Amino acid sequence: MTKDITQKPLLELKKLTISYRSRSQTRPVLRNVDLSLRHGEILGLIGESGAGKSTVGNAIIGLLAPEFVQTSGSILFKGRALEAMDEQERDALRCRRIAAIFQDHTMSLDPLMSIGAQLTEAIRAACPDLSGKQTRGRSIELLTRVGIESPRERYHSYPHQLSGGQRQRVVIAIALSGTPDIIVADEPTSALDATIQKQILQLLRELVAETGVSIILVTHDMGVISEIADTVVVMRDGNVVEQGSTATLLDHPVEPYTRDLLAAVPRLRISSGKRADPAFAGANNASGDDDEEPAKRAAILVVSGVTKAFGRTSFGWSRKPRKLALQDISLELEPGAITGVVGESGSGKSTLGRIIAGLEIACEGEIVIDGAHVDVTRRRQPGGMLGRVQMIFQDPAMSLNPRLPIGDTLAESVRFGSAPSMDERLAINVIMDRLGLPLTFLTRYPHQLSGGQKQRVCIARALLAKPRIIIADEPTSALDVSVQAEIVELLGQAVSQDGISMLFISHDLALVQALCSSIYIFQNGSVVDGGSPEFIFGRSTNAYTRCLIDARPERFTI
Repeated sequence: MTKDITQKPLLELKKLTISYRSRSQTRPVLRNVDLSLRHGEILGLIGESGAGKSTVGNAIIGLLAPEFVQTSGSILFKGRALEAMDEQERDALRCRRIAAIFQDHTMSLDPLMSIGAQLTEAIRAACPDLSGKQTRGRSIELLTRVGIESPRERYHSYPHQLSGGQRQRVVIAIALSGTPDIIVADEPTSALDATIQKQILQLLRELVAETGVSIILVTHDMGVISEIADTVVVMRDGNVVEQGSTATLLDHPVEPYTRDLLAAVPRLRISSGKRADPAFAGANNASGDDDEEPAKRAAILVVSGVTKAFGRTSFGWSRKPRKLALQDISLELEPGAITGVVGESGSGKSTLGRIIAGLEIACEGEIVIDGAHVDVTRRRQPGGMLGRVQMIFQDPAMSLNPRLPIGDTLAESVRFGSAPSMDERLAINVIMDRLGLPLTFLTRYPHQLSGGQKQRVCIARALLAKPRIIIADEPTSALDVSVQAEIVELLGQAVSQDGISMLFISHDLALVQALCSSIYIFQNGSVVDGGSPEFIFGRSTNAYTRCLIDARPERFTI
C-alpha cells in the first residue's frame, strides 16, 4: 500500500519518557521516544526483551501499572495530547478508537463465557445504542470478517472448543468491535505455528486494506516484520536505535545493534539432500535408492503404536464422541542425539511429549526407555518417570513456582537427581556458571527475571535432575532472537557434554534444521513424514511438509 507522506500522523509520540518508581529509586524505562503512525500504516516495534516495546504499547492504550509514570513528552492522537484529556474522555477514546490484541489469546478470553457473549460485551461497551438483535448481527459479521468458519455455530462455542488460531481470530474480532482507528498488537503471533501465523498476518493486512485501520505491531520476530510491516522502529534499553521503511532497514541496517538482531535470525536452508533414513520408510516418499545406510545405534527411546483420545463416553443418549489426539505414533530417539518433532497446533506434538514424560496417559501403545518397558495406559506413581525424563516447557513463567526463590527451586532438583553425598551448593553453583546466570539470582524470585533468564533456570533445573532424556516443548518460541540463539546453543551443549538425548518439539523449521539430526512431521495426530534434515528440506515431496516450508518468510530462507 502506497503511503501519502504528506498526510498528518494519526498518532505521534514526542520525546516520551516513562519512569518506573519504587521506594528506593526512579528508573527510566523509556527515554525520549519519537515515532509517528499514519492512517492505514502498519508500524513494527522490534527489539529484545526489556527494550521498552510493550511499555510503548501499554502507554498508548492506557494499561501502564501505577508504578510507571510519564515524566515528560507527549502522546498525541489526531493532534490532541492524551495526557491533557480527562479520565472519562481517555477511557472513551481507548474503548472505541484505540484497541489492543495481546500475545496470549488464551488469557485474553474468559473461559466461562461463550465467544458470542464476549463479543456482545465488547460491542455494547463501544456501541451502547445497538439493540440485542443488532449486537448479535454485528458479532456474526465480525466473526465472518476474521475468517471464522461456521460463525453462527461458533458464536455459541467456548474458548477451549477453538484452536489457537481460531482464538486469536476471536481476539482480533473483539478488537474490531468498536471500529477502531488504531490497533496495538503485542506479539499477536508468537505462540502460533508458521502456517497459522501466516494466516493471521494476511488477515491483519486485509483488515488494513478494507477498513483503513492503523496497526502498531510489537514483536521480536523479524520474520513477522518482514512479512507485514510498512515501517520499523528498533528499540534497545528504552531508546529508539533506528527507524525507517521495512525494506530499507532490513536490507541496509545502519546501526550495529540492528545488524546483530538480523544476524541472530535463524535461516532455513533449502538444498538437495539425501534419501530418508529407513526408520522413516513408512512415513515419507523417499526415492528408494539402494545405497547402504550407516549402522544405527540402539535407540534410548522407542515409541510404538501410541494412541491417545480425549473426551469421555457417558451413558444413554448423551454419549460424547472421543477425539483422537494421537493415532498409532511410532518413533525412535538415539542416545546423545536431538530428534525434532514438527507440526501445527493440535497435531499432537505436546501430547506425545507429556505421555513420554509420564504427565499424560495413552489409550494404547508401548514406550521403551533405555531398555525398560513403560506402561502408558495407566498413570504412574509420582516420580516414576522423573529420574529418566525431564521436560522444559514453552512458558518459563508458568513452569516455575512463583513463591520459591530460584535457589530453592534448583535445590529440589539436586536432591532428586543426585547422590546424597553430592554437595548441593557446589552442584548449583556449577550449573549457574555454566548457563551464564549470576549467583545473586539464587535469592531472586521468578518475576524478578527476564524471559530468557527464567528459561535458563528451567534448563538448569532439568539438568540437575540427571535425566536420560529431555523433552523440550517449544522452549524458545516466546524468546527474542538473540536469547533464542543462546538457549539453542545451551541445549546443544547439554546433549554433547552430558550425554543426554533430547526430543525437541517446535514449529520453527530453521531451529529444528540447525539443531536436530532427524525430524518427524506430525499432522492431525499422525506421523506423515520424516527423515534427516537434508531429506526433509531438500527432497521430501510430502504436500504437508512443503506447506510448512512455504510458510517460512522468504527473506529468511536460503
